[in-house]
Amino acid sequence: MDKTFIAGLTWEEFRDTVNSGTVVVVPVGSTELEGIHLPLGVDTIMADGVAAKLADEPGVLIGPTLPIGYSKWFNPFPGTISLEHDTLTRVFLEYCTCLINHGVKRIVFLNSHRGNNSCIEAAARTLILEKKVRIGMLSIWKLANDLTAGSGLIKEGKFTHAGEIMTSAIMALKPETVVTSKIMPDSVKSPEGSAFDVKNSLGETNFQGSIQTVYQDIRDVTDTGIMGDPTPASAEKGETVLKLITDYARSFLQEFRNLPIAKKTE
Repeated sequence: MDKTFIAGLTWEEFRDTVNSGTVVVVPVGSTELEGIHLPLGVDTIMADGVAAKLADEPGVLIGPTLPIGYSKWFNPFPGTISLEHDTLTRVFLEYCTCLINHGVKRIVFLNSHRGNNSCIEAAARTLILEKKVRIGMLSIWKLANDLTAGSGLIKEGKFTHAGEIMTSAIMALKPETVVTSKIMPDSVKSPEGSAFDVKNSLGETNFQGSIQTVYQDIRDVTDTGIMGDPTPASAEKGETVLKLITDYARSFLQEFRNLPIAKKTE
């Protein structure tokens, strides 16, 4: 295992490597419904894949990946594994506290599942108030959407769940896990006869020009887990998306290394 990965270091190597400028990247994924053509571990595969491409970045160590997140709304679909919100927040807190106790002062979550966001934020807010540390988060799928917007690369024009971007990335990283015969377009369902226009599985709903939230049983929203059109996906597009994300992440991490650690004093 590459010496950039914490799990491949001896305790002495870890001790001698870490300094005030070291950034530990914590990859975070999920195990959940990802359409009928993609594996349950899509988010974890993506977090691992991007982390691997950052392995030679100066001053960066890669922590062990957390493969289970907060995906409670997907629980009706077989294979989904979710931690409760409080449990996951506690996991993030304890993971980071161990790193901090051993000299790490800069941590960036490499997060590929939006459902984890609030748990990461809750943990980070606690840590930065209690410790002299810097905590950040790179949201992988948001980044993929931002970096491809307007480029013409993605026919869909935006990120969708189990859609073109996600399928392309997994085709590039783990093509053997993609069931190509089941690649098909599908969309989220809105309540029949209602003026609510549901946008995604999280319940974001357009009503009279404003996006608000209507919580629903996921089985009323989707039959397949596909919420877009993955048919134009390709491994080549996936490689391009991965490079865009990696290049951005490298720049982000180096800028993050330059942030001061000391807190302001009154």
